[in-house]
Amino acid sequence: MRHDVVTPQPAFTPAKPPRLWWRVLLRLALIFIAVPYVAVGGLMIFMQRQLLFVPTKTGPLPAAEYSTAANPMEDVTLTAANGVVLHGWHFRKSPDEARSTKRLVLYFPGNAGCRRDRMNDCRDYTQLGCEVLLMDYRGYGDNDGSPSESLLTADARRAWMYATQNLGYPPEQIVIFGESLGGAVAIRLAVELSAEGDPPAALVLNSTFASMGDTVAWHFPAYPFRYFLLDPFPSIQRIPQVMCPVLQFHGTADETVPFSHGERLFAKAPASAHGIPKHFVTIPNAGHNMISAADMTEAMRTLFDQIDQH
Repeated sequence: MRHDVVTPQPAFTPAKPPRLWWRVLLRLALIFIAVPYVAVGGLMIFMQRQLLFVPTKTGPLPAAEYSTAANPMEDVTLTAANGVVLHGWHFRKSPDEARSTKRLVLYFPGNAGCRRDRMNDCRDYTQLGCEVLLMDYRGYGDNDGSPSESLLTADARRAWMYATQNLGYPPEQIVIFGESLGGAVAIRLAVELSAEGDPPAALVLNSTFASMGDTVAWHFPAYPFRYFLLDPFPSIQRIPQVMCPVLQFHGTADETVPFSHGERLFAKAPASAHGIPKHFVTIPNAGHNMISAADMTEAMRTLFDQIDQH
């Protein structure tokens, strides 16, 4: 009998599909770009108020420790929104100042430090014949609480009430001054007072931004942070409603708020009020924290003279 020899065949092994290079790149991009991007962005959005508000916390700051015969100061204590107690200083006019005009500068500081850091500037303003009211923001210095745009707005109004009711200054004798973040607080207060028919004598701004969204976008162009801001401070939308003279200072080397942003904000300010034109003062080569009260003296003295003549 014939038997056929059957040769065994190897088991079939399917061929491996080619590894697509784009899948590898996509996976690497996801691991090393997308995940860190989302993580960093989410962390900054979550911590935005800690990044925006940078207070110096202190123990009590009694005015008596800093007051002198040439630079008299007094403590101010206010009860603000939510029952938070705010502490500040009232700088009296220098006894050597010959000017008799009664005027108060309501001072809103930047986002860092505390009122102790602005003491010298406030003393410089008293040399212009002014008194100065400087309140620390909630959460700053020896104040309790946590800051936000809405709460700082309410606190600014409380300081205004103290200036007009307790210190007896009428609106036409109060100049609202704001530096950096304080400029946004000052603008909103001036707008609200203007809408009520009681605008201040003037609004003075130093190194302030057009809006927090614009500033954040300039610093972090790759992130859409402007759409997640809890405190947008849209000053450029508010300033057209100001009904008082505007004086603005900005340094050309500002590394925090670009000079062009200050120019854009100023362009939206009203052209004039009470016959006093708005005025933009350029400080060459000055960075964000490099414009002192001494740099502003000449322009502010001119502004005060214009106010006195109207």
